[in-house]
Amino acid sequence: MNRAIINFDNKTLDSIHKYSLELLNYTGIRFPNEKALGIFKSHGFRTDGEMVFFEEKDIQTALETVPSVFSIKARNPEKNIRIGDDSYMIAPGYGPPFIIEPSGEKRNALLDDVQKLCKLVQTYKYLDFNSSIVVQPSDVPQETAHLDILLATMLITDKPIMGSTSSGIAARDSLELAKMIWGNTDEPVMISLVDSLSPLQYASEMIDSLMIYAEAGQPVIIHSSCSLGTTGPITIAGSLVISNATTLAGICLSQLINPGTPIVYGLGGSPTEMKTGGYVNASPEDAKHVAIVTAMGRYYNLPCRSQGALTESFSLDYQAGMESAMMLTVAALSGVHLSLHACGTYGSMLAMSYEKFIADEDLIGAVKKLMKPVEFTDDAFAMDLIKKMGTSGNYLMEMHTVNRCRTEFFIPDLNIRTIHNKWLDLDPRDNTLRAAGILGKRLAEYEKPESDPDIEKRLVQYVKKRKGD
Repeated sequence: MNRAIINFDNKTLDSIHKYSLELLNYTGIRFPNEKALGIFKSHGFRTDGEMVFFEEKDIQTALETVPSVFSIKARNPEKNIRIGDDSYMIAPGYGPPFIIEPSGEKRNALLDDVQKLCKLVQTYKYLDFNSSIVVQPSDVPQETAHLDILLATMLITDKPIMGSTSSGIAARDSLELAKMIWGNTDEPVMISLVDSLSPLQYASEMIDSLMIYAEAGQPVIIHSSCSLGTTGPITIAGSLVISNATTLAGICLSQLINPGTPIVYGLGGSPTEMKTGGYVNASPEDAKHVAIVTAMGRYYNLPCRSQGALTESFSLDYQAGMESAMMLTVAALSGVHLSLHACGTYGSMLAMSYEKFIADEDLIGAVKKLMKPVEFTDDAFAMDLIKKMGTSGNYLMEMHTVNRCRTEFFIPDLNIRTIHNKWLDLDPRDNTLRAAGILGKRLAEYEKPESDPDIEKRLVQYVKKRKGD
């Protein structure tokens, strides 16, 4: 099934690829990492200081070994996920350091927020896996925060997880903890995000993480983006060349280390707000990058990722709904395989909101229902029933309706569907207050998923030892 709503002809995609190859060969990509530079040199790549140069054959060879489909194990086997084909897997916000309260006030995120949000991830009907940094807690040391976050996501949820890429040490910790749960990690048991720096470079810690996960054969999302007009050209076409070239270079390194390492292709781009110099999420330009990443993913026969329900707003207002719906709908209908930031984020992905986390569940559910193919079975056509009913026009009490009434339509939890008089009597009517009510109920009803007590003890002991507790 082709979900593309914005199509790009092969000539355009060929041009993006051709100009990317030109950049890779002429300008190169900066890899400030001695081990990575050594790997490139040992395979005959041309280098100049920290710059690495790529020929077309290098990129083509790398692309040929990346699988187009792969699976990731969850702690609960019933929640394993598959990336590729027609799948669309989603995770919540990634990396916000702040929490926006219903009052609009901003505060630093805490470890308690990580744990609460993990509980929401576990009980969320439509989230397929958890983020590596659902929020960045400020009340634990930053050099070991990844350990607290990993422990929370491994014990509070039993959905698939993301490994940490905050440093090479964090990546190794992620793998060590995973081994305690799954033992043999030859198969994918987590996916991790490696972001490049624009223009045309990678940070050393991201390179370390990429190499460690590739050595272990664990899937990696390799994503590049720029701010249009500041860290890249102001045009979408120019930004695509920079981001595509950088992503291809990262893919190449992963396959030099371990051919067949599962990769998810990512690129993006957000316009610069020329009045402030900041970047703007959830713009039409941002949405166009989402559509283009799927076209390039198909071009390279790779699974691809996008952003999710992003907004520049700081409240559950029309702007938040409009921008979030545009971004998530374009991603789903374009054919994206995986979205991060699918729920909960405000203001350029810098803050998380519990209430928006809840509200976005209706949006995600509606989008997933929108993607579901219309049923055209004999039972769905209901010809015998239509002939029987004739012109009566009242199907309400027929068994065909009764049997399907709870599953045929999407039913929101937060959004209001009622007549005006009843709407006037609703208390509360405000979406933020209504979401807060659902939030409290969800947290109160949370049940910790089963886990092996011995494994849980080993996980806790590992984290305590690493933290020096």
